[in-house]
Amino acid sequence: MSNRPLLVIGGIALDITATIGKSLSSILHTSTPGKVKQSLGGVGRNVAESAWRTGGNQVKLVSVVGDDLAGEAVKQGMKTIGMNIDYIQTMNNRPTAVYNALHSHDGQLVAAVADMNIFDEMDTSKIINIIKSENPNFICFDGNITSDMMESIATTCQLLSIPAFFEPTSVPKSLKLFQQASTIQAQSIQYTSPNQFELEAMCDTIRSDPILSIKPKLTVNSIGLKNVPQLAHSVLPHAIYLSNYIPNIVTKLGDQGCLYVKTSAGNSVVKYFPAELIQPNEIKSVTGAGDCFVGTLIANLQKHKEQNELINAMINKSQLSSIRTLKSDYAVSPNIYHDLLV
Repeated sequence: MSNRPLLVIGGIALDITATIGKSLSSILHTSTPGKVKQSLGGVGRNVAESAWRTGGNQVKLVSVVGDDLAGEAVKQGMKTIGMNIDYIQTMNNRPTAVYNALHSHDGQLVAAVADMNIFDEMDTSKIINIIKSENPNFICFDGNITSDMMESIATTCQLLSIPAFFEPTSVPKSLKLFQQASTIQAQSIQYTSPNQFELEAMCDTIRSDPILSIKPKLTVNSIGLKNVPQLAHSVLPHAIYLSNYIPNIVTKLGDQGCLYVKTSAGNSVVKYFPAELIQPNEIKSVTGAGDCFVGTLIANLQKHKEQNELINAMINKSQLSSIRTLKSDYAVSPNIYHDLLV
């Protein structure tokens, strides 16, 4: 493995999760008994921690916190588990990002409020200077940062020949990637990991863009697409379309697994991966499961970025990472170990 670091650029937050008591049927317009816990969170931070736990080389998170108790708690929490906080900037008179989620008694998300406004004020010039000084061999960024910063990261990665991975984060945030055509035209973003809704929205946005939209004619090699869920078949055309712009598309399908599409020289290879088995009563929280999938995947891509024949093993390991987090009370399971590194 190269000694060059893995940079993750994106959100860091304090997660506050409220879980409703098991016997309750109505929760609206009243105080509801249950449990409330606080933990380290944020998409970028979750991705970075899971990549670090998996065994990524010199994983460094680039993000910001406010000068408040939440910011100090998040930084101290990262230091306590041994993560690097060199590039966590503290901004004066700004509140640290908070993700406040309401879960049903079985750990499923009911509703959530995400206050991530602080990331709009991240200093793009500082981020680019970090990239140039660190010269990482792999970069991952999430949808919390601004479209201007995405464009600067993409063009800098093109200049330095660094492959980039985009984690969409949500439907609205996924569309920031296309607000400036030069972000995609830089061709440095090699991977993305949308869910089905983000994937559809991303494709619709491209099709409505007169600069980016094209009519691809691809030869499709569908490996392992027999006896797969209808959902995989439904998202396949969108994944193939998006792979004209980002060559590796890993579509997360929740409890129905994931679909991988790789396009090169006009030919698309498609692979379906069924979900790893988990019993409903084993799920403690869904928070962070998708982020841990990405973190383990990028740790493996950093190590084996030129070895495409290992993608099956990489995705299988990433699914195991998600399962371990589903069984955990944390956004990143402490049971994610180096055994998930291919």
